[in-house]
Amino acid sequence: MARGGGTSPEILEETQLGCVLPTSLGTNSLKKSSWGVLITGIVGGTLVAVYAVATPFLTPALRKICLPFVPATTKQIANVVKMLHCRRGSLVDIGSGDGRIVIAAAKEGFTAVGYELNPWLVWYSRYRAWREGVQDSAKFYISDLWKVTFSQYSNVVIFGVPQM
Repeated sequence: MARGGGTSPEILEETQLGCVLPTSLGTNSLKKSSWGVLITGIVGGTLVAVYAVATPFLTPALRKICLPFVPATTKQIANVVKMLHCRRGSLVDIGSGDGRIVIAAAKEGFTAVGYELNPWLVWYSRYRAWREGVQDSAKFYISDLWKVTFSQYSNVVIFGVPQM
């Protein structure tokens, strides 16, 4: 007896009897439901991760006065180190960003401190200082430059932007 175009026996039985067998379709719908939950979880987790990483970088742009992160170049770092050769005492970098100036000063023997608003950059700076082996002489703090007293520092470094 011909089955009519290769249709499976389960589907023929279902159409002839007029009811749905839970064993044939229940498994497929359960698999589809599991994939939907998995994909929703992956997409949701990815969106939360992107939000968590991007927020500290985007919120400075929403402030009244926007102060962007502009990393110091190798030449700028060399110029700062050159200016520090005849100096002593502690150093502070206001708006330290990723900590390049502070780490370079710590390598030259200075006790150096960096203040930065962006917590991700501060954590990255701390990691870089640890990786470079200067974590004892290079410290980084999350703080607004207008709320810190700089009187205890002998050397102050700031790379300003016109908005400041």
